[in-house]
Amino acid sequence: MADKVVALFVEGPTEIEFYKAVIAEARRVMRTPFSCEIEYIDMKGIGNYKKDALRKFNKLKKDHCGKNINVFLCIDHDVFEFSKKPPFNRCEVQKSLQKEGAVKVTYIIAKQSIEEWFLYDLEGVINYLHLPKTTKRPKGNGQEALKKLFMRANKLYIKGGKTDGFIEKLDIRKIMKAYCNAFKSLCESLKLDCKVICEKQ
Repeated sequence: MADKVVALFVEGPTEIEFYKAVIAEARRVMRTPFSCEIEYIDMKGIGNYKKDALRKFNKLKKDHCGKNINVFLCIDHDVFEFSKKPPFNRCEVQKSLQKEGAVKVTYIIAKQSIEEWFLYDLEGVINYLHLPKTTKRPKGNGQEALKKLFMRANKLYIKGGKTDGFIEKLDIRKIMKAYCNAFKSLCESLKLDCKVICEKQ
């Protein structure tokens, strides 16, 4: 059994599916087994983030007693950049988790939002929604644009909600290559060469 756990704390089910796809793609490219366990923690949004993160981490610690836990907090940048009052203090959360026993706490920050990452593969998005291939990206930030596209297809996109089959339609490799730097720390923790993953065909 591995003595290391890599735990990804994400906002919701769609994000879980996305990061599972990212790691699956990395594994496929590198063709190497991971020497650690991977856990996906649904934070159900970012409300009461510090309290919920500590509670979920302590449960994780009990479930993996004696193992080294590396935590990755996957968040959007826009809620901090454009908010007068950020939803939580990132340094405070990081220090609190380390105090509770996390070996390492790293942020994976989607600039500006994870929806921007999804929209990088606009073709995959419109394919999932069965919209015309000539469909252009609507105006607005990533979340607004994605919501508008979903509405055109008579669907509802809810941040942090579940969107069955959506991630499967996206070109994960294309997204990983575009935002390679964001995944660098995760690749290092999994002992993978991020450069190889992003460049290899």
